[in-house]
Amino acid sequence: MKTFFLSFICIVLLAACEKSSPLSNREMGMDSKVAAPATIESQSGGSTQPSEGTVDKLEIRDPKIIRNGTINITVADALKSKAEVDAILAKHKAYAGNEQLDNTDYQVSYHIQIRVPADQLDGLIADLEALKGTVTFKSVNARDVTEEYIDLETRLTNKKAYLDQYRQLLKTAKTIEDILSVREQIRVLEEEIESAEGRLKYLTNQVDLSTLDLTLLQQKDYVYKPDHNVNFLERFKESISSGWYGFVNFIISIFVLWPFAIILVVIWWLWKRSRKNKNKI
Repeated sequence: MKTFFLSFICIVLLAACEKSSPLSNREMGMDSKVAAPATIESQSGGSTQPSEGTVDKLEIRDPKIIRNGTINITVADALKSKAEVDAILAKHKAYAGNEQLDNTDYQVSYHIQIRVPADQLDGLIADLEALKGTVTFKSVNARDVTEEYIDLETRLTNKKAYLDQYRQLLKTAKTIEDILSVREQIRVLEEEIESAEGRLKYLTNQVDLSTLDLTLLQQKDYVYKPDHNVNFLERFKESISSGWYGFVNFIISIFVLWPFAIILVVIWWLWKRSRKNKNKI
């Protein structure tokens, strides 16, 4: 009976210590720089701290996979194939984010960055491969961001719970020091929540819409284009004009160098004078 009584007292003490212990770093979120709020005296004379209402893990039914790809196709007519690609994009509810056309003497290349719903990516690639042409390069990659997504969701939920508790504490704060301290914690939490929400939106967009880089390449037969020869009269006029401008530039350059000419004259005069003095001696 005595042993049972002692065991019961130990269990009660352990439960009381666990209930009054501060929140652990794991419950606060490992990346959060916000510590548990300082105790603020309430009107009743007691102390108020945020309760333990954090969420350790959120369940996500489907994995979060980001799928992107690249495909290069050599075609006979790039512009005509581009019209066919537009029809394929409409079929799969996709759109072209960026387009770039390069038309040289050797080839025509049409680069298109396509954004397509993730569940339509495989069908879109299959239809593009069916175009009249040759697929010269194809690459599709997938990146699993489920763990990052769950981690962000969990941290976001915890931070929002603590933010609500800090706002409640702000109502019970009495001193200026307590008010400023709680407001600073609220500001930090709000910034971290905005950052986490922005990252979640970006991941959601990347998961829902895949990116496919498509390049349509058309090879051209090389055509020799001789240089256009200007007739003799035009070349003669151009040479006279160039000679005149060269003469004018020469005269201007001489005037630009006039200070050096004066220095040279002075040096020559001093040299001549020194020679005369030596001859007299």
